[in-house]
Amino acid sequence: MAEAAGRPNRAGSLLSLLLPLLIGLGALAAIELGGTMAWLLVQPTATVLSGLVLLSSVVLLLSNSVAAQADRVAELVGQPYGTLVLTGAVMTIELALVASTMLTGEANPTLARDSMFSVVMIALTGVTGLCNVIAALRSRRISVSDRLDSSQLAAPNMLGALTYSDLITTMCVLALVIPNFSPSTPEANFSPAENAVLAVVALGVYSVFITAQISSYRDLYTEVEDALDGNAGSGKARTSIELPLGQAALLLAAGLLVVCLIAESMGRLIETGIHDLGLPSSLAGVLVALLILAPEAFNAIRAASQGEVQRSINTLYGSVVATVSLTVPAVLLLGAVTGTDVILGLEPLNMVLLVLTLMILNPRARLTGIEGMMKLVIFLFWILLQVA
Repeated sequence: MAEAAGRPNRAGSLLSLLLPLLIGLGALAAIELGGTMAWLLVQPTATVLSGLVLLSSVVLLLSNSVAAQADRVAELVGQPYGTLVLTGAVMTIELALVASTMLTGEANPTLARDSMFSVVMIALTGVTGLCNVIAALRSRRISVSDRLDSSQLAAPNMLGALTYSDLITTMCVLALVIPNFSPSTPEANFSPAENAVLAVVALGVYSVFITAQISSYRDLYTEVEDALDGNAGSGKARTSIELPLGQAALLLAAGLLVVCLIAESMGRLIETGIHDLGLPSSLAGVLVALLILAPEAFNAIRAASQGEVQRSINTLYGSVVATVSLTVPAVLLLGAVTGTDVILGLEPLNMVLLVLTLMILNPRARLTGIEGMMKLVIFLFWILLQVA
């Protein structure tokens, strides 16, 4: 009796997991096969914006489902492997999108630079700032007294967080700032030989970092309590629906693929809406980056709300390290093969914003929420400058 009663519940639970994916597949079919996108592109601005809002809602629904499956995978494989799964999947599709645009779209030498910079700013200021504030508020909420003791404040694993900070600062400055001051070319770029060195260094640094993260220095990327207790691979059961690792990973990969395919298709719709409203074209890349990063953002926010500060850092900072270290070699190689110019150096205003972001990136031993507010302020001004 109990087993028979449990079957409908499990079937309903599986259906609830599959529902966001089915909605996403329906939206993708309407876009690619039903001619909906072609119809929307020639409609008045209000209709275009309504379609954009609707598709964005579908992406956010899918992203929340992807974040839940990433949690499940993280529980089953342990940290830091869990967040590496999500980062690796997103990076694979992100590189595919950039490569596809470079090969089939109009010549845009700043495409890779703008894509990387958008990911860096969204992850390190907007989402990280929000996660810092959420983690600090959670510490206040669970405090038993009005006066908060410093030991009760949310805390990252400092050595791991500092390693991320060093890697991000070094690679961002080398890839996005130094090219502006290179005497090798008249554009904001290095010579072919220097680009080759940069690509090899980026891949080498990332390879060493990943090897250390999953082996001898694994404890530096787990929660402080787990590292102290020697439970680096332990996971906390949070999901109510138990799925085997294979099924959870399959749902994660399928959800990510549908999210990124919809986001790619939405690029034309975003550009049309921005053009109709008279907004800067650079805002299109920002909106697409927001949608691409949505699964990782949901995963990081969920982790921060559960007090897992280091897991949110692994997700966001790991994404930035992977973006800079892997996108740079990929686009430089693709540019060399196809004869496409690739400009890496940022414009002066964006360079200042990047340097300011890197200055406050240095992690704190305890989170009060103030550091998160400052990151959110930088994010707000960056968005305002994109719109202005």
